Amino acid sequence: MMNRILSACACTASLVLSGCAAAPSSTVRVDKADTDFGKCSTFDWHHASSDAASLTEQRVRATALKQLQEKGYALATDKPDCRITYVMSSQERQKQKPSIGVGVGGGSGGIGGGIGVGLPINRNKEQIGTFTLDVVDVAQNAQIWSGTVDVGLHAQEISDEEADRAVGLILAKFPDHRAAK
Repeated sequence: MMNRILSACACTASLVLSGCAAAPSSTVRVDKADTDFGKCSTFDWHHASSDAASLTEQRVRATALKQLQEKGYALATDKPDCRITYVMSSQERQKQKPSIGVGVGGGSGGIGGGIGVGLPINRNKEQIGTFTLDVVDVAQNAQIWSGTVDVGLHAQEISDEEADRAVGLILAKFPDHRAAK
């Protein structure tokens, strides 16, 4: 009887802890036109302004064009079929409140337990960015695909790793040109 109670407590505690410890998943939201993506076999970067490219834009551009080439698309600076661009907005939000977890376990006649506490230290707010990649059909001058993901940011300019992660998450949802051939 005691083993059943301990097992039930251990299962309940592990479910509670796994729910508390789970990191928020980065869900990619995609919106697309009803179009044949096969006509976008060549790409180039769409420069939104004549201003100098920021470090973030340079990192995103390099990563996006590299990942598109890995998906079977070609870079064409003269007359591309499609252009790609990005938009990123950021906001500060309150960090989550401290979390508490409780665990109970036993075995070989012994009973044990533990309590864990997570405290946000030195920061009450975190920076969240909404990152969007857009694909524009050059011939129609119309947006045909858009992918968006929310990402955590460590600074105003995103790092190479953050660019790789955000662009990778979004372009994983973009059609693979090699599969269409």
